[in-house]
Amino acid sequence: MWYLFKTWVGREKELVRMIRRTVPPEMYQECFVIEQERIWRKQQRSIVHMELLFPGCVFFTCKEKRFPHSFLEYLERIPDVAQWTSCGVLTIFPMMREDAEFLTGISGADHVVRLSSVKKDPDGRICRISDPLASCMGQIVRYQFKKRYAMVRRRLWGEEQAIVLGIMLEEDGERKCLVTTNGHTC
Repeated sequence: MWYLFKTWVGREKELVRMIRRTVPPEMYQECFVIEQERIWRKQQRSIVHMELLFPGCVFFTCKEKRFPHSFLEYLERIPDVAQWTSCGVLTIFPMMREDAEFLTGISGADHVVRLSSVKKDPDGRICRISDPLASCMGQIVRYQFKKRYAMVRRRLWGEEQAIVLGIMLEEDGERKCLVTTNGHTC
């Protein structure tokens, strides 16, 4: 069972650390954020960096179908979390199985959405797309080749969402030619 914690943008990783440090690991399976690879184009080079796919969102999984009350008790013991909850800054939502399956499908076990390779034919039309974007084919609403992303519209946690996924083009070269933000090649 998946749950979504909505919190302040910029506090996601802090919340994950607090939960991992405070709540006994037997009370849950995972607590994580979903990140994605994106490309910056700088001085005719492609630089891969990581960013959150859903700012303000932390995901939590447990084996029970109901949210464990004992987990909430542990959360309330964390002063920052208790304050966030009382101020309405932290809300918890159960997620539908379809949402969890979609997110697992695009991000995998490591919760990182990798770049999708997009190939254009000589006329500029798209002729091939790799996963994870290929699994969203019917939901792609636009490509922004210069900024290296595709926008997908999908219903998640009961709301229509615009999800921006990173792409790489043939001119970016093979993945081994991409430079990461720490200066290493992938």
